Amino acid sequence: MSKALQIAKEVLEAVGGKANVTGNDICMTRLRIKTEDPSLVDTDQLTATRGVLGIVQRGKGGIEVVFGPGKVEDVHEALADLTGIESSETGFSDDGPSRMNVIVSSHAETGVEDTADADGEDGDLASVESLVSLLDADEKPEKRASEPSAAHVIDDMGSASVLVLNGPNINMLGIREPGIYGSESYTDLLQLCQDTAAEVGFDKCTCYQSNHEGDLVDAIQNAMGKYDGIVINPGAYTHTSIAILDAAKAVRLPIVEVHISKVEEREDFRQVSYIRQACFETISGMGIAGYRKAILDLAEKLDL
Repeated sequence: MSKALQIAKEVLEAVGGKANVTGNDICMTRLRIKTEDPSLVDTDQLTATRGVLGIVQRGKGGIEVVFGPGKVEDVHEALADLTGIESSETGFSDDGPSRMNVIVSSHAETGVEDTADADGEDGDLASVESLVSLLDADEKPEKRASEPSAAHVIDDMGSASVLVLNGPNINMLGIREPGIYGSESYTDLLQLCQDTAAEVGFDKCTCYQSNHEGDLVDAIQNAMGKYDGIVINPGAYTHTSIAILDAAKAVRLPIVEVHISKVEEREDFRQVSYIRQACFETISGMGIAGYRKAILDLAEKLDL
């Protein structure tokens, strides 16, 4: 039995078994699980599971299990095999925004003490992210030094992957100003990206959304050596974030900038785009169909 499969079985037992799982998704270093009955989740058992750095309660019945870099993908796949539930079936976007409870488990290798806060403030969320950052600092530099470039990954392995990044409020599609952003939901957007990526030859398409600038910076940095290109809609950070621009320049991956609305015809403050300096193309005003064009154009750029 593989280590990932064993961990997945332990996680499954801690969340109340297969019958209690209705959703299974992945979000960077977090395994997202949606449960039918949250009262069946044993948080102590879950945080004691090997490789788990912490857990974040997310919406009604939702829980995010935080793993270290390079571990969560295999556990996610093993859990999908055990439950028969793939990422497209999670329905996490139906939860809407919610406050979070963060419980960081104590692991000897990190030296971080247990913390918990029922208020779920940003500081607690940051404590989980800082835990992951500590592990990143320990593991990433040596790996990156030997990791191939994006082009080398495609040529030698015969596969390619795309990272779709979305910034603040994109998860509110269908609810947020439908006259501007349309009536299609974030779930519709995810399905469109997955379908398009598979159609044009990407072997992997990871979609990630965050309302936090630092999360997006981390996601871009972590893409180096793992993904061959990025499609990004930074949301409001488009017009304010030099940090996201700097991260995009640093990884030197082909990037497409996407905006659902036609930002060039909107408010004056939306006329500035920092991320554009790191992108080979900008697509705006096509609704979520702009993501399809972005993935198609990225595939062409990569000669898939």
